[in-house]
Amino acid sequence: MRKTASRFMPPVAVRPPLRWPARCFLAVMAVAFMAVFWTHPVAVGGSLLALGSLVAVLSRREALRLARMAQSRAGESICQFARSIDCRRVDTWVVRAVYEELQRSLSAAVAVPLRLTDNLQSDLRLDADDLDDLVADMAQRARRSLADTSANPLFGEVTTVGDLVEFLQAQPRLPTCAV
Repeated sequence: MRKTASRFMPPVAVRPPLRWPARCFLAVMAVAFMAVFWTHPVAVGGSLLALGSLVAVLSRREALRLARMAQSRAGESICQFARSIDCRRVDTWVVRAVYEELQRSLSAAVAVPLRLTDNLQSDLRLDADDLDDLVADMAQRARRSLADTSANPLFGEVTTVGDLVEFLQAQPRLPTCAV
């Protein structure tokens, strides 16, 4: 039985919406914010304006950095990324899951072609929490188990996109059910 090509890989399962305790918490926080804003509108408004301006400037700077990176890699795609990996040894589903989920996480206006040597923190600006969520999505798409990741030889050593591919490749496959 031949394995399905990675281009037919299913997307990440949609996460359920917030449950009622989380919604209640957000409602209480909104009411508290409105109470503070009502009593100190100038201070709160000024703080929000300053914070919003800072976020806008930093977002614009990051978008320009990603656009420059994309421009320097013009013509590259998932094809070049996959060719830089020995796909006889590495599962193509792992390769595609890593590439597409990292692309999705960058959320740049222009798609930034990835390279195996890209550092997850300094080049792609991913922190540990973001990476944990991404790895869960990648593993789901590539049908890899995340049980007992501490037994993985690359546990705690993942710094580049290539390390991430190797980490997921070393995780056990989930059993598939025949339809």
